[in-house]
Amino acid sequence: MRRQTVALGASLGCVFAVLGILFSSQQPTPQTTARADSQPAASALTPAQQQLLEASGLAIALPTYVPRGFVLEKVITEASRQARVGGVSYALLYRYYDSSTDQDFCFAIEATNGGIGGIPTGEESFAIDSPTFGESTLEYGIYGAAQGPTYISNWLGEETGPFYRFVGADVLPSLSRCENIPAQTAIQVLESLTYQN
Repeated sequence: MRRQTVALGASLGCVFAVLGILFSSQQPTPQTTARADSQPAASALTPAQQQLLEASGLAIALPTYVPRGFVLEKVITEASRQARVGGVSYALLYRYYDSSTDQDFCFAIEATNGGIGGIPTGEESFAIDSPTFGESTLEYGIYGAAQGPTYISNWLGEETGPFYRFVGADVLPSLSRCENIPAQTAIQVLESLTYQN
């Protein structure tokens, strides 16, 4: 079943926001674990999700590698005219529920047109060498809303943007109550990120 929610808000000439959340109708394939040796799977957008991303005006970048069993659960877009730098963003939220272990795994790919900064170095850093976006790092530490260590990458992209990054469990409220995928799998996902044709 597909649920679609698109909320539009505006306030007296200075703020315009668009928040779109679309649930895919795909069901995850049963798996026993979210392992680093998972096989690649197609990360398909529904027509409505595609239209929502195109409306953001950002160049769409998608991972060509998604661990087996994961589905694109939500697409979220936001736009704010009040922001002096940036203000347009999207997030692709991927999730997999392993019924054999009763564990939920998740991650997201975020994009923005600006207003970014670096993140503090984590407890561990992993090198990223993206064929499309170049070198960066995946950090393991406490970031965003997370109460414990999680993964987040530094932003990738051209000097003028847009910029893209990997976001692990609990960094965003929409990624709460789920587990991280292994670091090597997160690296595979991030290094596979490429612009949609």
